[in-house]
Amino acid sequence: MSERHPRTSRLPVRRAGLAFLVLSAAPAGLVVGATAAWAQALPASDADGLTEIIVTAQRRGESISKVPLSVASLSQDQMDQEGIRKIDDIARVTPALRFAPASGVTANNGSNIYIRGLASDVGSATTAIYIDDTPIQIRNVGYYGGNPYPKVFDLERVEVLRGPQGTLFGASAEGGAVRFITPQPSFDKLEIYSRAEVASTYNGAASYEAGSAVGGPISDTLAIRASAWYQHSGGYIDQLKQGTNTVIDKDVNFSDTREARLAASWRPIEDLTITPSIYYQLEKSNARNDYWEGYGNTGDADYKTGVANLEPTRDRFTMPALAVKYRWDNIDIISNTSYFERQQDQTLDYGTYFSFLRSGNPFGTYSNKTLSNTADYLTLNQRNLTQELRAQSYDNKYVDWTVGAYYSRTRQYFTNYTGSGRFPGVLVNGYKQYDNRYSYVNLVSANDRQYAGYGAVDIKPMEDLKVTLAVRYTLDEFSFTDTKDGPTNAGVRTVKTVGQNEGAWTPKVGVSYQLDTDHMLYASATEGFRPGGAQAAVASEFCAADLKTLGLTSSPTGYESDNLWSYEGGSKNKLFGGMVSLDASGYLLKWKNIQQSIRLPTCSFSYISNLGEATGKGAELSAAIRPMRGLTFGTELGYTHITYDENIYGGNNLLLKAAGQRIGGPLWSGHVYGEGEIPVNENVVGYLRADYSFASKNIQQNIQGTYGYDAGLYALGATNYLSLRAGARFSGLDLSLFVDNVTNSTDVLARNHDGVGGTLYYDQGYRPRTIGLTAQYRY
Repeated sequence: MSERHPRTSRLPVRRAGLAFLVLSAAPAGLVVGATAAWAQALPASDADGLTEIIVTAQRRGESISKVPLSVASLSQDQMDQEGIRKIDDIARVTPALRFAPASGVTANNGSNIYIRGLASDVGSATTAIYIDDTPIQIRNVGYYGGNPYPKVFDLERVEVLRGPQGTLFGASAEGGAVRFITPQPSFDKLEIYSRAEVASTYNGAASYEAGSAVGGPISDTLAIRASAWYQHSGGYIDQLKQGTNTVIDKDVNFSDTREARLAASWRPIEDLTITPSIYYQLEKSNARNDYWEGYGNTGDADYKTGVANLEPTRDRFTMPALAVKYRWDNIDIISNTSYFERQQDQTLDYGTYFSFLRSGNPFGTYSNKTLSNTADYLTLNQRNLTQELRAQSYDNKYVDWTVGAYYSRTRQYFTNYTGSGRFPGVLVNGYKQYDNRYSYVNLVSANDRQYAGYGAVDIKPMEDLKVTLAVRYTLDEFSFTDTKDGPTNAGVRTVKTVGQNEGAWTPKVGVSYQLDTDHMLYASATEGFRPGGAQAAVASEFCAADLKTLGLTSSPTGYESDNLWSYEGGSKNKLFGGMVSLDASGYLLKWKNIQQSIRLPTCSFSYISNLGEATGKGAELSAAIRPMRGLTFGTELGYTHITYDENIYGGNNLLLKAAGQRIGGPLWSGHVYGEGEIPVNENVVGYLRADYSFASKNIQQNIQGTYGYDAGLYALGATNYLSLRAGARFSGLDLSLFVDNVTNSTDVLARNHDGVGGTLYYDQGYRPRTIGLTAQYRY
């Protein structure tokens, strides 16, 4: 168990001193900035119009206003201005992108990320997660811990591609893709980026971070970039002695993250660039962000948890990669070879869960009960080998094209050792405990190989008209070995191996028309796909009654693929000389044979099944205006509505999903912002910025009348989040004071309990109001 982290004040002296050293000494760039040449208060390049972002949503660099699909992009500058540090911050300011945390030990102990309402926390992902050209998302097998996500430090930008992206980004991009794009070494100039920050959280502990990135040419043929970053996030949830209001440990949910990256680019000849790189990240959390509903004073962001044992997590990944790019006339030939290696170790406390299952009361008693043996130890190992080779042409008058080949081998190993909740050595249901401690042991090995070939052609029958035809074929080979042991498995070891091979075509047809240099219309029809697979059977000791209700003696061990057709249209516009930008899109979705989770209400386990068809519709709007130099306003809005087409029935004619029942999250989500720059003198520019994010009421996972309906798990309410920042920019330095969660919002983001009738609820919410100081430098 992690060392306790007591809180003696809101900003402990020891940590305040360390934070001061971080701010004053760690980032070398801050020192360089103090002696750099003074810049103009508002550069001429910024005087008129809005900044155009270059993205690679179609695997080639293009202005975002020229890409014929719905794309949201956040540059490094934008993320710094908005205080974005992690994936849930990105989702909060990006409509139609939803990051849903999970609370309680029965909620898969992870998180779910999805685009345009394609929510499914089981099976293959509906949203692809990329670092540069490498996919890193997991296939959800076992009691998974969720996808890995890079933290936000030395990133060039983040791209969110809405709608199916299977042609260029593979089978797990059924609903879209989130891409973390790293900066490449520069052959042109020295580049320095540094950031340091200290902050204090209301009813919580101090946070701080520091990092630097340096890159540039070593010679005419060699350039490098190196970065390192450390962040400590102070906790804000206190641990109580179970059954009392006595605080035994303060601010237990603190975490530490370390991140480093090194890349070198070599140009042995003019048109060939070879870039090896390595990316490393380690995140350690002392406890989960769950708090117990009804304990403490949640209305004042005073959060408490009564877990008998803290629930630490350690999540580490390393990704070496080799990128090769060769330009031949107007053709690029690009190779990406990478190996993504991840290990996640988690501990969950099953004390209240066991008590509820065995007595109906989260604090009830049962024979030989002991809270010292209720830990569940989970390990997830992920190994991804990826090789992709593609060629693409540029700037031909009549036809441009892309062709590629892709191979990946993904191995996931999952282990689950669950303490019995009883005294070591005693019999559990008449069976000997495994290793004298555990009631359940589950070992899962999943192997996934994908082979794919794809091609796309842009036909230009006239100067401003482009017709896109694209297709990808994917062959997926999946095998799965599930091993169980312990009293929950009747005291015997069982091994089951299943496998399947599956191929699928994912076509796309699109058309775009450039009315003039500032206005474009586009439309597309695209298919998305994710493969089927296998799963472990649920624990029979606890779930026999639920399975019997469904007419089953055991849960299914396989599920089929699902697919999606998306029909989208939109426009991208620049008005008044580029002072206004307006992007709008609308879409219709047809989702078939949907992979979804069926939750067993009594035992709270779940399994994957294919549940019919659904229809979705929605729209996104992004608007920005710069009415005068130094003043910018903007908004992004998203509307998503997906419902089942008809009633879905399970065994014994039980209604699983009802016609018209919604899938996904809130109907509405949005982000509104404004920034004003105020020249203080010819060398210093002051600024003020406000960001407000919101989402409407969420959905209820199972509605009344359907199997698994749980009246206690009502639809979560609307959410609101406001942040403010004020600062000054001069000589490459940016010093600012910020307030996150200004209103101290206590909106609930996740809520769960141990099963139907359980009276103890586990919630998650926003970090309470946080005030801090940020120092940044760019050269």
